[in-house]
Amino acid sequence: MESKYVISKVLSNNVVITERKNKIYVLIGKGIGFAKKKGDFITDEDTIEQRFAAIEDEDKENYTRILKDIDREIVAVSEEIIALATKRLGEELNTHIHIALADHINFALYRIKEGIEIVNPFLFEIQTMYPNEYAIALSACELIEKRLNIRLPESEAGFITLHIYSGRVNQSVNDSLKYTKLIKDIVVFIENEIGISLSEKSLDYARLISHLKYALYRIENGKVLENILLSSVKRQLKKEYKLSKKICQYISEKINKDVPEDEVGYIAVHLNRLLNSVDR
Repeated sequence: MESKYVISKVLSNNVVITERKNKIYVLIGKGIGFAKKKGDFITDEDTIEQRFAAIEDEDKENYTRILKDIDREIVAVSEEIIALATKRLGEELNTHIHIALADHINFALYRIKEGIEIVNPFLFEIQTMYPNEYAIALSACELIEKRLNIRLPESEAGFITLHIYSGRVNQSVNDSLKYTKLIKDIVVFIENEIGISLSEKSLDYARLISHLKYALYRIENGKVLENILLSSVKRQLKKEYKLSKKICQYISEKINKDVPEDEVGYIAVHLNRLLNSVDR
């Protein structure tokens, strides 16, 4: 009896919600829900391509609400996207994504149907900071169009990216967005300091954003990446180092953490590359 899953809801031919030992499981497999109904058993393990223990105990009520209030086709495609992300990334995502992603997609589709424009001011930063998750999000948008016949704008792929990334690192989407916004704010700060609008198409611009992402992680978590060239940077890149100190003071004020001098030096090097690439 242990291998039996009791169907509580059929979302599509390929996705079913089941229960076993008082736990909710999402089962995904080609044709797994075909001709099935609530109360049926799934016992043939070979039909199960992917299986998720969907929800922690404290979130069961919210997931039950999702299953009740959101169209089953939307929940089904959300679960397929989670399965796709899990497979491509080779890792499990935090179970809260089963609630958050379905809820987000449902609201996104509502806004599209109502003609409400979806704006994502951080799209380029998201693409640069989370390239693997963004590639999955583009596939997710294709899957949504295939299943629901609704095309999502590229801006929406950016938001789905944040959900996937947040599921990987076990943090809220708001926290992921906070760092994305902070990096954009830092770029604006740099632009104001040097009096130049930076080109998003520049490779050095992308490198700077990527470095800032990892630098913020290290600063937040008290990790120091030793900079063996620090003394040379301070001597040879005086202008960039001075600017980097201003930037790091700005970062320190924003996240209430001291920025190690090693990080100041690394950012100065990226600034040097960036400034050299700017067509004055």
